[in-house]
Amino acid sequence: MRPIASFSPATSAEPTRTPMHGKAAAWRRHLAAWLARHLIAPSRNLVGAGGLPTSGIQRILVCRPNHRLGNTLLLTPLLVEIERRFPGAEVDLLSAGPAAHAVFRGFDIVGDCTTLDRHAVRRPLATLGALRKLRSRRYDLVIDAAAGSSSGRIASAMAKARYQLRTEAMPTDGGTTHLAARPVQALRWALGATSDAQVPPLDVRLSDAERQGGREALARVLREVDGRHLPVLAIFPNATGSKRLPADWWGSFMQALLDRLGESCVVELVSADGQSRLGGGYPTYYTSDPRKLAAFIEASGTYISADCGVMHLAAATGATTVGLFGPTDPERYAPYGRDNTAVACDDGCPRQAAARVAMHLLRLRLQARST
Repeated sequence: MRPIASFSPATSAEPTRTPMHGKAAAWRRHLAAWLARHLIAPSRNLVGAGGLPTSGIQRILVCRPNHRLGNTLLLTPLLVEIERRFPGAEVDLLSAGPAAHAVFRGFDIVGDCTTLDRHAVRRPLATLGALRKLRSRRYDLVIDAAAGSSSGRIASAMAKARYQLRTEAMPTDGGTTHLAARPVQALRWALGATSDAQVPPLDVRLSDAERQGGREALARVLREVDGRHLPVLAIFPNATGSKRLPADWWGSFMQALLDRLGESCVVELVSADGQSRLGGGYPTYYTSDPRKLAAFIEASGTYISADCGVMHLAAATGATTVGLFGPTDPERYAPYGRDNTAVACDDGCPRQAAARVAMHLLRLRLQARST
């Protein structure tokens, strides 16, 4: 992961109010935290530094019950690490939301993937049924992969396992805070292995057929503009909440970026609402299948967006991924691995952000020509 280009954050004196849906989510988190503190007995199977054996681990359960696409993808480095450490093991997953099955389809070590409803508290019977299914199985190791998640802690504590590893149990001194690396480093810490080796990048494990489908989809889109021989930029100008950048910001950013990069072909990745946020001036691509989207992004070669789940999906491919960061912490959420980078844009100046993005991409192009 490349260094982060940073700016001074903008400040505002305007007081903010938490919307009702935000208050409800906060209430559910407080309830889950209370349950974790008061109803879950202290576990006797918790492992510390060097407490996990390097052999005899065959059945593993990984818990990260989060419905967001990005948080689901952040588990893939841990699965790669488990493959390396326990090549004969099978991994069951407790996740949430519809994306998990698609994200983990490429991993042969994955056995059963149990997904909770994103509003698990509102559907207690379905939630209890899923937890009861996990409770009926016996594991050698259960990993709570989301530090600070009360739901993950509850689920991992309920599982029957010889050993239990909590990511939050690993000391944070001197280690990375990125959410893709923390579970990997926690597993190494529990095994007593060195933690300074490079953490595997995100990887959605596209098949050759999926990659070919992505190249064919890109060729169809580019026929409209005869841009098949130009560098391609896949742009996703959308995000959730305060991470979303306004349309006029994107307009200024794209103009400044193309002025610096030279002739390029831009493809806008359209979100589920079907609305262009770049004024309809570029060819567009839409799919509801995250694996088809990943293949299209990889075929494009370069991806740019604000911090969002699709950004992490791009980082899980071979495409160079640039994330534009405002309110979220790039130390924890930057597009992880390879030649990916994060650029802070919270000063509100799109031209400065474009200059730094262009500098990164031009440097990579120069390196490619020299090899």
